[in-house]
Amino acid sequence: MKDGMLEFKDAPMFGRVMRNEELCKQVLEVILNIEIDHIEYLNTEQEISAYNDARGVRLDVYLKASDKVFDIEMQTTDTPYGKRMRYYQAAIDSTLLNKGEDYTMLTESYIIFICTKDPFDCDIPLYTIERRCIEHDIVDNFDDSHWLILNAKAWAKDTDKARSELLQYIQNSKVGDSSLIQAISHEVDRNNSDSEWRQSVMGFMTYEMHQRGQRSYYEQIGFTRGVEQGEARNKALIDKLLADDRIDDLKRSTTDEAFCSELYKEYGL
Repeated sequence: MKDGMLEFKDAPMFGRVMRNEELCKQVLEVILNIEIDHIEYLNTEQEISAYNDARGVRLDVYLKASDKVFDIEMQTTDTPYGKRMRYYQAAIDSTLLNKGEDYTMLTESYIIFICTKDPFDCDIPLYTIERRCIEHDIVDNFDDSHWLILNAKAWAKDTDKARSELLQYIQNSKVGDSSLIQAISHEVDRNNSDSEWRQSVMGFMTYEMHQRGQRSYYEQIGFTRGVEQGEARNKALIDKLLADDRIDDLKRSTTDEAFCSELYKEYGL
């Protein structure tokens, strides 16, 4: 967020811009350097869990193209990337097979983290994480899962011009001559001009910062489960209200506990 305006790398803006199917498809093509004929959204900001009572994960942009599924995440804070991606993979895989289907039916999957901080401090723009056999290099990604971490800080070292421009824009909002970046920037400006939406999501971002601080406190004294469940429930309600353009109800829910409880019941949360 800069000068009261949301940037592409801010999660709410990223999710909203990536709902533009053509822009989303082009971003994916630039990241993976492949051509995609069409995409189909499985959802944006979708919460899934491997089983009842398991911790859910919220996917920024979850979609499929032909016989592949993609999860694209924007990360602007430090996080344990390896274990987070492992959990995301498990949660996604649990949705890809129906009861009785063979494991061979699992769809090829890509989990893509776009980071504004270098997760491994190696100063390279792209980290490709694949499973391999330590004893013999003949085993090469035998499970059709792919993990990619893009480091926007190292945009200048990316030899792929289109991807370098995308990473540069994510890192410092420089638009340049790229038609894709210009289109994304235009979409960002258009969404920022919706002052009611922008103020609502900025309030939500402030709420999330408060929740992270609260959770840190509870982690220190050993009570995390209840906090996690409360966060997920409240965040799910905010997402649903924003999706339904119920801005006034969202504002009221932050101060009216009884009304908030009614909304939980209405949405089955």
